[in-house]
Amino acid sequence: MRFTTEPELELFAESVRGALAGWEAPLDPVFGEWQDDRDDALAGRLEAVGWDELWSGPELLGPAVAGGFELGRAVAPLCLLDEATLGAPLVVGGRVRHGAGRIEGGEREPTLDGTGTLRGIETALTTDPARLHAWGTVTLAYLAGLADGALEKAVEHAQSREQFGAPLAALPAVQARLADAALARDGLLLSAWVAADPDAGFPHDSLTWAGGACREVTAHVQQVHGGVGFALEGGIHRYYRRAKTVQVWTDAVLREVR
Repeated sequence: MRFTTEPELELFAESVRGALAGWEAPLDPVFGEWQDDRDDALAGRLEAVGWDELWSGPELLGPAVAGGFELGRAVAPLCLLDEATLGAPLVVGGRVRHGAGRIEGGEREPTLDGTGTLRGIETALTTDPARLHAWGTVTLAYLAGLADGALEKAVEHAQSREQFGAPLAALPAVQARLADAALARDGLLLSAWVAADPDAGFPHDSLTWAGGACREVTAHVQQVHGGVGFALEGGIHRYYRRAKTVQVWTDAVLREVR
């Protein structure tokens, strides 16, 4: 399925892609150590194209979805979503996923995904419905982009890799995995566009489903890649780890937002 976007939204998406050009998420996690994947240079480039200015009103949620999708495809730092929509790092249950230097105090907590988690934070999650609506909408868009970026790599691999004298893409089992992944990807993107309606409110039901759906897409992608999908040097693991991280944090937010 292909979703037709308005010309001005596609132009903004192109601007975000330009800001992301040449940037790559780190391939190698440092397991068991505190990490923070914030990139100030990348944040500055996105600010220059207007990413941080989209939250002045709900009528701008459309461009936010278009940009959030591109950030997901690039596996961009999650703090870029949080700070733009919430106006501050995301804090839930005494823990914060943040960019370095954006919050005082707390104890560094080892992470598997470079999100720079701190615990022991007293700040509460915002109760501003407009900001929560924006955060939820862009999170859906990010997950859709994450799924799309992973699926694109799986399709490329399946078309170029041969097995039993034919491309992997010719095997029914591989076709089924790719089809299931594409269906979930389209559902995530559609959910984001539905949530972008100014009157839609916080997309609680969509977010309940979205994290697990994106994680399943990335699991399909890993299986299509075989052993390469689990090797750090292949980079596919970034999509699975990030999808799981977003799922865990989103579930925590949903417990706070009734």
